[in-house]
Amino acid sequence: MFRKIATALLVTLGLAFLMPALSAAPASAAPLAAVRTIYYDAGGAQEFRAAVDEGAAAWNAAVPAIRLVPASGSQATVKVYADNGWPRTYMYGFGRAVIYMGREAVDDGFYPPRIAAHELGHALGLPDNRNGRCDYLMSGHSSPVSCKSTTPHPTEAAQVTRNAGSRVPALTAARQLQYADCYVF
Repeated sequence: MFRKIATALLVTLGLAFLMPALSAAPASAAPLAAVRTIYYDAGGAQEFRAAVDEGAAAWNAAVPAIRLVPASGSQATVKVYADNGWPRTYMYGFGRAVIYMGREAVDDGFYPPRIAAHELGHALGLPDNRNGRCDYLMSGHSSPVSCKSTTPHPTEAAQVTRNAGSRVPALTAARQLQYADCYVF
């Protein structure tokens, strides 16, 4: 009854084009999730460029709410460089970071694509989880050097999904977070 009255009123007002918006969506229709695109520049990653691309692909496969896309220049909010130190990430907010792919970890036997995926995890808002398990990407160097997995654990993927949904403000230089994946003696 309400629909008939609403339709008659809308037609009378010349607004019949709004009627589909008043109908309920079918129960089977799932809401569309917004995808957050994060642009990364691996131009400075030197010999680790392919490893960074592989790490980004692992996150793209695990978290449909985000899309890590290679870019260059000012469009990129994640910049990746290579150096001789230990891998580390300086995070300035979700999807805003500077990553260093340190050769020291590779020299110690760690797998470059796993290092890249781990450091990208920091750029996506994840802290280290030094539980030593290979199935947790964020376990970092606490997992054995034999670990070659680049797949985020489902709990890590779920946290990134939550992080992507909240609009985390950018951190100022004074409030940056640093994740240094090194041993503390």
